[in-house]
Amino acid sequence: MRKDVYIGLFLGIGIGLILSSGFHIIFHQNQNITYDEEFIKSEARKIGMIDPVEYFDKQEMNNNMNEINTKEQEENKFIIEIQKGDRSEDVARILKENDLIQSERQFLNKINERKLENKLRWGEYEFTSNDSEKEIIDRIVKGEHKKK
Repeated sequence: MRKDVYIGLFLGIGIGLILSSGFHIIFHQNQNITYDEEFIKSEARKIGMIDPVEYFDKQEMNNNMNEINTKEQEENKFIIEIQKGDRSEDVARILKENDLIQSERQFLNKINERKLENKLRWGEYEFTSNDSEKEIIDRIVKGEHKKK
């Protein structure tokens, strides 16, 4: 008898869930809520969030960012001169002395893996501290000299 009560209870709950889900699908089918930018901003303001555009002068911020970027670019440029006859070990040493690579050995390994030991071209090159080892190697191999 007790087992029949539990079965009836679970069937009742299951049928109730199915019916309520069905009614929800049928009656809320046409309610497409669209969130535009203004709605999102108004909801954000209600909970205390701010729109930076309202509080900061965009032109002033852009000018400050441009000044910072220009200073960083100027400060991080390195002019490297590779002499005619310099070996790959000499190039690695020069790059390491200017903090353009982390390890001479790692740089030499990359050159050896790509079989570029004898393909490094001499000349004057301009690098930044943001250049990757691959970019540095590619520019030296291609002979992309510093623009005068």
